[in-house]
Amino acid sequence: MKLVIQNVSPVWGGNEKWLATLASGLVARGHEVVVACRREGPVAGELGRRGIRTAAMRAGGYADPVRAARFARWLRRERPDALLITSWKEMGWAAWAGRRAGARVVVRLGIVRAPRHRRHTLPFRCWVDALIVNASEIRRGWLDAAPWFPADAVHVILNGIRPHGATAADTVRALRESVSAGPETLLFGGAGHVARRKGFDLLLQAFERAAVPDARVVIVGSGPEEAPLRALAERIGIADRVSWLGHRDDVPDVLAACDVFVLGSRNEGMANVMLEAMAAGTPVVATDVSGVRAALGATRDDPPAGWIVPPDDVPALAAALGEVAADLCSGGREAQRRAGEASRRVREWFSVDRMVDEAERVLFARGS
Repeated sequence: MKLVIQNVSPVWGGNEKWLATLASGLVARGHEVVVACRREGPVAGELGRRGIRTAAMRAGGYADPVRAARFARWLRRERPDALLITSWKEMGWAAWAGRRAGARVVVRLGIVRAPRHRRHTLPFRCWVDALIVNASEIRRGWLDAAPWFPADAVHVILNGIRPHGATAADTVRALRESVSAGPETLLFGGAGHVARRKGFDLLLQAFERAAVPDARVVIVGSGPEEAPLRALAERIGIADRVSWLGHRDDVPDVLAACDVFVLGSRNEGMANVMLEAMAAGTPVVATDVSGVRAALGATRDDPPAGWIVPPDDVPALAAALGEVAADLCSGGREAQRRAGEASRRVREWFSVDRMVDEAERVLFARGS
């Protein structure tokens, strides 16, 4: 079977990690996969390094029917069995082109979204066959906003990641030394696209409020909010305790070098970087956004795998940071227990094989 994946992101984020993992898994099973993306940039570059075929084709926005027609002609030449749309921005014309090419059209939503305008509802009423979401909260939010969309066509498929394996002690030591973190320094880490949605401002304010002695913050990633965040760190007096690492290709190693990972997001789906921290054995503190309870929350049979706090609540986040810091300074018994539970969940709940199995069934379904 053949799959075309549409993606127009200018950055390499969790959505792009997900589609790359899916593409690699499907190729390994004998499917043909091509990703239609920007000609240049981190997405095309990283996919090329992974041996995934790309094509510099875009469906265009609603005001660009010429580009849409070109994308439709290209799709008809490619003759895919399915088109997976992973970028909301050009979703309308992409769905139209997929239907004209005779492909099964599937949209992947990685965060909570709703079709608020007619230009968004039209594709889902006319051309989209199914949705893939990575958290039950996204599914509920979608069906509440679009009750006319068939509920049985919205599929929750939890993200899958490959366990990174233990990071070498020398690597951890070198990473910590590079950010001026000594052996006794508590290192709080955040990672992701540096945008308001990711809540790095909440992390900085909570870190200042928690007033943990001999502690530092490290932020991995780049984006439009970096300058305002640097200014915020200066204003609240913690600039000399924050390290900005920018884009890194060794994020799992950086997470392993941190004592605590903090997800301060205001809106998420199932954050890949949270799963990477869990896989690295790093204790996680996360805001209660989509996907977090499924990953970290206690169940009837399972203890909690991290700390969950209300979203957009600096005092609550600061209190959690202080609680984890106190536990780590007294031996880390609770942090180790929750991190161990998190590692187990990654292995058993968030495997790549399971994710690819479920996506394969949705993408190449017949008669549905």
